Amino acid sequence: MTRRRLLPATILTVLLLASPAASAAAGGPGPLARTALASRLHHQAAVLAHHPRRAQAGRRPRDSRTTRAAARPVAVKPPAVRPTTVKSSAAAARSAEIAAALGSSCANTELTPTAQDLELVREAVLCLINRERAQNGEAPLTINSRLQQAAEVHSREMIEGDYFEHVSPAGETPVDRIRAAGYIPGANVGYVIGENLAWGTLGLSTPQSIVGAWIASPGHLANILEGQYTETGISVVAAVPSSLSGGSQGATYTQEFGVILH
Repeated sequence: MTRRRLLPATILTVLLLASPAASAAAGGPGPLARTALASRLHHQAAVLAHHPRRAQAGRRPRDSRTTRAAARPVAVKPPAVRPTTVKSSAAAARSAEIAAALGSSCANTELTPTAQDLELVREAVLCLINRERAQNGEAPLTINSRLQQAAEVHSREMIEGDYFEHVSPAGETPVDRIRAAGYIPGANVGYVIGENLAWGTLGLSTPQSIVGAWIASPGHLANILEGQYTETGISVVAAVPSSLSGGSQGATYTQEFGVILH
């Protein structure tokens, strides 16, 4: 019998506003014991709030790290319209986006990824993620090309380097990759980012199986439902690191989450 495996993977949530101390604290988690059970993953810990200009790092469970620092205050002129009007308009737009996500029918969720249908698989993942957000009252995410680039770079590197971690063997973290892709526009710009990884073989490599595994894992689900995120990048490679695949066909998924705080 062909052995089918699914590893829901590790979870790294990086909540950062730019500061030297926070950047220094953004290293990756320690190694996670390989298991096929989502129940072995750890819950995302609460975010630590820190005083402006004095960012600190908080140690998290083995597969999760969160850090927060305060952004530099910015003087803002009063809006030209009444705040209640702006709030009402924003709420109406948000409600419309959520309703649209709830009303959408996600296609191709049972596709087994191949090199020819990766775009369809990515669209299915985005639809499933946004539907889960909408069911929990969160606005849908939109694709950002720079987050997409960071996700694709990491997926390819994991396949080529035969590893499955948020931090590369060379020490590159999600923050490093997302910054290199140009998503973070400057050293003094606030941002919140996160990353989910997964791989599966055969029928367990479909968008439905992968997103279902993420949703079943509290830490991964916390990333999916984080209200601050507005953008995402999704990469799917129709291959699994050779040391994990057992010779079976499958796929590796990387999803980046982000928002730039102006």
